[in-house]
Amino acid sequence: MKKLIPALALALALASCGTPLLPRTQPLGVAGVDFPATIAATDDLSVSIRYGVGCGDFDQQVAKISRTATDLRLNATVKTRNVFLACPAVYIEKTLIYTDPGTPARTNPFEVVVNGKSYGTVTIK
Repeated sequence: MKKLIPALALALALASCGTPLLPRTQPLGVAGVDFPATIAATDDLSVSIRYGVGCGDFDQQVAKISRTATDLRLNATVKTRNVFLACPAVYIEKTLIYTDPGTPARTNPFEVVVNGKSYGTVTIK
């Protein structure tokens, strides 16, 4: 009985932290978005999404939500899982690249939106 009580207390403490190692998808914590200031209406547009890597993060992805002649809307996500080990206090920044083809042709101003936030416009020359 004396061994059962500490084991039960440990099990309850771990259960209160959430389900271990079950992944869930959530918006990626975007540190910044880079793209050219000007581009031709039909050229490929390269969008760099910078993000910080956290403890328990994996499978970072960027996907197009919509694309019109006036804007590009992207959704950047990450799968995370609960971890019970201490994470190192190190900030690592990585980059995801999305290349948008030039169809339909872009018009001025062309806005770039990631996870619902506008990161600016591209001037079409």
